[in-house]
This record gives sequence, structure tokens and C-alpha cells, in this order.
Amino acid sequence: GAEKALFRALKTKSKTPKYGLLYHSTFIGRAGLKNKGRISRYLANKCSIA
Repeated sequence: GAEKALFRALKTKSKTPKYGLLYHSTFIGRAGLKNKGRISRYLANKCSIA
């Protein structure tokens, strides 16, 4: 999914995707605007360790 989105953006010369599914979840949606990226990266790191 993420790889396809990246290469599609590079091929069409549009913006590359910055965030994935975690960023749009309700858990991350409750966070403040400044902390959304930080919390989604933190959650992704914890998921990769588990």
C-alpha cells in the first residue's frame, strides 16, 4: 500500500504521502494538531516491536 502510493506520487509528480492509516485513526484524531505526527510515529514504532 505505502510503496504503491509513493511510486504513484513520484510517477505523477504529485505530493508524496506523508502519513498512513494510523494518522487517520480515531485514536490519533483525538490528539492535538501539533502532536498527531509524533503520536502516529510512536504508535507505529510500538506496533513494529510487538
